[in-house]
Amino acid sequence: MRPAVAIEELTKLKAEAEVADLFRQREGLESWKHRVRMIFVRALGIDNHIVESFDKVRYSPTAIFGGMPRSAYEEHRRSGVVSVMGLIDAAIYELQFSGGGEPVDEHAFDPDLWSHVKGLVDDEEWGKVASQTAIFVENHVRTWAGNPQDRNDNNLVGKALYLKVFDDASDYRLGRQASEREGWRYLGMGFAQALSNVDRHRIQTRDDAKRYALGVLGLGSLLLTQLRYEHSDILKAD
Repeated sequence: MRPAVAIEELTKLKAEAEVADLFRQREGLESWKHRVRMIFVRALGIDNHIVESFDKVRYSPTAIFGGMPRSAYEEHRRSGVVSVMGLIDAAIYELQFSGGGEPVDEHAFDPDLWSHVKGLVDDEEWGKVASQTAIFVENHVRTWAGNPQDRNDNNLVGKALYLKVFDDASDYRLGRQASEREGWRYLGMGFAQALSNVDRHRIQTRDDAKRYALGVLGLGSLLLTQLRYEHSDILKAD
C-alpha cells in the first residue's frame, strides 16, 4: 500500500474514533479495530513494532469482579481506543518518513518503460518492477529490430536476441567503434543472462528490493534510450 494512501486512510480512522463513541459501541469498535489493523499490516508489514503494540492493546479489564458497573467496561474500551489513536499518530509519522524515501524521478527513465511500470513503482511492488522491466525491454528491442528470427523461424529471446540485434553486422548495433559495439552487445547479453532470465520467471524477495528494482529499471532504460538515440529513424513501430 502506498504511504500516501495509508496516511489518508489512517487519518480517516482516527477522525472516526474522535467523533464516534466507540467505547459504547462494541460492534462498531470491533469493525474499527479490524480496519485499523488491516491498514497497519498492509502499510507497515505484520512484523512492524506498531502492529505488535496494536495487538497488545486491551479493551476490557484483565480481571473481572462481580458487580462492576458498565461505566468501568466503557472506560477500559475508551482507554484502548485512545491507545490505538496514539499508534495511528505514530504510524502516520513513520509513513511520512518512509513514504518511499526520495520520490523516483520519472524523467530519468525511458518514457514508454516508465509508463509501463509507473503503477508498480507507485505501489512499491519492487519485485514486479524488475520483472516487468525485463519483459518490456526485451519485447521492445525485439519489436524495434523487426522481430528477428532464428533458423527455425522462431522469435529470438534472451541472450540470443541481444547478440543478434547488437551484432556488428546489424543495422541496430550500438556504438561507433568496435570496442564500443562490443561493450553494448555484452551489456545487452548481460541484461538478459544476469537479470532478465531471473526476473522474467520469478519475482525476487530481497531486503534491497527497491534499490535492485531501480537498478534494473535504469539498465533497461539505458538500452532503450541508446537505441532511440542512435536509430530512431529505423526503429520499427511498437
